[in-house]
Order: sequence, then C-alpha cells, then structure tokens
Amino acid sequence: MQLNNQDKTFLGASLATAIIGIALIVIGFVFRFGGGFATFSTYAQQDNDFLELKRLDMIFGLFVAAAGVLVLSFIVATISVVRHNTFLLKVYCAMIALMIVVQLVDGLLAFTYSDQINQLASDDILYESLNKTSKLTRPPIGTLPTDAETQFWANTQNSFGCCGVMGSADWTTAWGGAGSSSDLEALHCYQRHYNDGCEKVIRNRISSDAQYLGAASMGVLVVEIIASFLAGYRAYTLAHPEFDDKL
Repeated sequence: MQLNNQDKTFLGASLATAIIGIALIVIGFVFRFGGGFATFSTYAQQDNDFLELKRLDMIFGLFVAAAGVLVLSFIVATISVVRHNTFLLKVYCAMIALMIVVQLVDGLLAFTYSDQINQLASDDILYESLNKTSKLTRPPIGTLPTDAETQFWANTQNSFGCCGVMGSADWTTAWGGAGSSSDLEALHCYQRHYNDGCEKVIRNRISSDAQYLGAASMGVLVVEIIASFLAGYRAYTLAHPEFDDKL
C-alpha cells in the first residue's frame, strides 16, 4: 500500500517518539540501578527509608511506564496508517495526550523530590543513623551485624566510595576515639575515601538522578505534541478526503 506525505510524516513522528521511549527506558534503568544505586536503595529502604526512596521508585515507575507506552503507541500508529483507521488515530492521540500529562506530573514530582532531598539527607538524620550503627559495631570489628542500619552504612560506603557523614573521623568519634583502619575497612570505609563524606555523595547522587529523570520526562513533550497533532490532523483528512494529498 502506497503512503502519502501525511502518512509518512506522521509515521516519522511516531517512530521518533518510540525511539525516544526506548532511550528513556535505558536512561531510567541506568539511573535507578547503575553505579551501585540498586544495592544502596535496597538497604536504605530497609533502614526506615528515611531518604524516602520509595518516592523515587514511584517516579521511576511512572517514567518507565510512560516510556513503554510511547514504544507501544508506534504499533498503534502503524496499524492506523496502514488501514487508514480514524478510530485508531484517535486512540493514538489519546495515548500520547495521556502520556504528556503523566510525564508532566512525573517531572514535577522528580524536581520536588530533588529539592527535598537536602532535608531528608540532613546531618542530624545521618549522624543519628551512624551513632546507632557505632553502638552495634564496637571495635575490634569481626563479622558485621546483619541489622538494616549497619548494612546501610556498609553498603553505602562501599557503593559510593565514602566514609561517615563528613569523613572517617565520624566513626572514631562515635567509638569514643577507638577504632583502627581495619575496623573502618570492615565497614567498607577505605583510606582513600577518609575525607569523602557520604552526606554530600548521597545528596548529589539522588538529587542529580531525580533531576535527570524530571528533565528527560519533560524534554520529550515537544515531539509528543507534534506526533499527537499529526495524528489528529490525519484523522481529520481521512474523514474529509478533499484535504487528503494523495500521491
């Protein structure tokens, strides 16, 4: 079946949205699971989820779901063009319009969470958690306890390459001046990271990931609006053949 210019333009726009959808899915999974973040998130949520990472999971879920719908919408677009089905074109418009709303909401949630992470990862909260862990890991440290608090610190320091809240001295201070390098290493606080506090690393990592997810959600809206407009216009020209530019 030969396609006219309107069909080709619309398919091109819908293909672009599908490609963007695939890219968004990849980006989302890299941010959510890359660089040790998946392990960090698991233990942070077990430790009373004081960073409210479940909110980030919700943002990630909406982000990936919207991207998945963009990919699936290309199938609807292709069938509607091949069959010149005005109903499917309207369905495509509705799908894209809904995803625009979802992505706007997701972007706003991501930016809001990014702004609030400074409060969630405050010094007081992290020091409170560190002090609880220090009471469970008195030097000399042998096998680490399996409680969520201790595992959070061990995995955070290992995944993000940091020590304590502001530095390794936080541990020795909490232990009353005790503790050796081997005790610190038992918690995955290594000498090369003694001056790298986890507070800054946690804030930067979560805040930047949330901002990237928000920016990516909103950055594709222009392409989606164009694709939705072209679908609506094609449905109109099919209903009014006098406007159809047949080849």
